[in-house]
Amino acid sequence: MDVEFRHLRAFHVLATELNFTRAAARLHLSQQALSNQIKQLETRIGATLFQRNSRQVTLTDAGRTLLARVPDILDTLGAAIADTRDTESGQRTELIIGIRVATGLDITPRVLRAFAADYPHVALTVGKVEFDDPSAGVLAGTSDVGLIWLPAPDGLDATPLLAEERIALLPADHPLAAGTSVLPADLAVQPFAWWIDNRDLASRDFMTLAEYRDGPPLIGAEVTTLEDLLAAVGSGQAVAVSVASVSRFFPWSGVVARPLLDVAPAVLAVACRAGDDRPLVTAFVRIARKVAAELVAEGATIETP
Repeated sequence: MDVEFRHLRAFHVLATELNFTRAAARLHLSQQALSNQIKQLETRIGATLFQRNSRQVTLTDAGRTLLARVPDILDTLGAAIADTRDTESGQRTELIIGIRVATGLDITPRVLRAFAADYPHVALTVGKVEFDDPSAGVLAGTSDVGLIWLPAPDGLDATPLLAEERIALLPADHPLAAGTSVLPADLAVQPFAWWIDNRDLASRDFMTLAEYRDGPPLIGAEVTTLEDLLAAVGSGQAVAVSVASVSRFFPWSGVVARPLLDVAPAVLAVACRAGDDRPLVTAFVRIARKVAAELVAEGATIETP
C-alpha cells in the first residue's frame, strides 16, 4: 500500500470542507487534480471514503474512521521530519533549502555563499523541487526554507526578495515571435506547456496569464521538467511564460524569448513554515534579504513592488 503525504493531506482538507471547490482552493489544486488524488487514495487503501453526487459530498463510515486518525498522522509525520534534523542540544547543524525549478537563478548562489561565510559550521543542503510544489518542500517538511514565486500557499511566512520580468517563450517560427515584444492577450489564448498533475492552481493562472483569458488555459503539452517544457516549446507544441533569467541560463534550440508588455512581474520570496523562528531559519531569511538588496543596488534585477 503506497499512500503518500499528499493523499492524506488532500483527504483531510476535503473531509473538513466537504466541498471540492473550497478544498481544491485551499490545496492550490484544480478540482480534477484533487479528485484524482482522492481516487488514488481510495484505490490504494481499498475503501470508498466519500459519497459524491451533484449536490453534496459526505463521508462514508470508512472515511469517518480514517478522519479520526489522519490529523494525528499528519502532525506526527511533520514533527518526526523536523525532529530528525535537530541535534540533541537543539541547535541545528544542517539547513535544507528547497528551490523550485527555474527559481532564483541569479540570487541563489550568492545567498548560499553569504550564508556559508557567516555560518561555516552549518551544512547547507540544496534540494531541487519540481514546479508542482508551491512551498518548495517546506509544508511537506522536506525543506527548512524555500525559494518560491508568490503567491505563497497557506501555512507559510513568505518574505519578498526580488521581482523579475515575465517573458514569453515561443517556437522560433511562431507568428508572435516575429515581433520584438508580445501582448499578453495574444499569448493567453495560445496552447501552453504545463506540468503534469499540477497542484499549484494560483501559479498556473499567473504563468498562463489567466486575467487576459476567459476560462482555463489551453494545454498543448504536459511536461515533468523544465527541459521537457523547453523541448515542447522548441518543437512547436506549445508556448510558455517564464522569467527573464530562464532565457539566459537555459538557451534552447528553436526557442525564442520575447518581453511581455504591461504585465506584473513575478515576485521571488524566501519562505518558511508559519511561525518558524529557529535561529538558522531567521538568519537565512535575513541574509537572503541583504543579498537581494545588493542585487537591486547593482541593477541586476528590479526591486519588489
